[in-house]
Amino acid sequence: MPVWEMPPVTAEELAALERDYRYGESRLVRQRSQIVRLAYALETQVEIARAVRCSVDTVRRALARYRAGGRAALRRARQVSRAGRTGLNWQRELAEAMRRGPQASAPLLARYLAERTGVAVSERTVRRGLDLLGYVCRRPTWTVRHKAEAEADYLPKAAGSERS
Repeated sequence: MPVWEMPPVTAEELAALERDYRYGESRLVRQRSQIVRLAYALETQVEIARAVRCSVDTVRRALARYRAGGRAALRRARQVSRAGRTGLNWQRELAEAMRRGPQASAPLLARYLAERTGVAVSERTVRRGLDLLGYVCRRPTWTVRHKAEAEADYLPKAAGSERS
């Protein structure tokens, strides 16, 4: 008998849920499939939560997803691509800024691109965009070589030295 306003289930649907539970592509799909299967076998959401070892809220959300969209809704929603959030114009501006001279840090590039394109992004998004273009934006390496070279008794490292 259906519980919690669950739709009627066929044997084929239960077999498909079993298959998703056993061989699903992610832990989330396997867990949600198990929750739905147990909804037809157990009496309360608390019993399902205990059996699956998750919170009652997780059970409630999984069942709501299933009621709204069936087995397909148990899978993870597709995320918006990076290009979709930033846009082609933003990527062109980033490429142009790097072509002119990669002398800016990621936070400065983020501010510059926000002014030019109107798309405010994080420093991490700028680094991802640079990675797509084949650039790496890292913090500068601090050295004191200039101070060491000023000393009269300074000897540079020998070729192949492992000292850093």
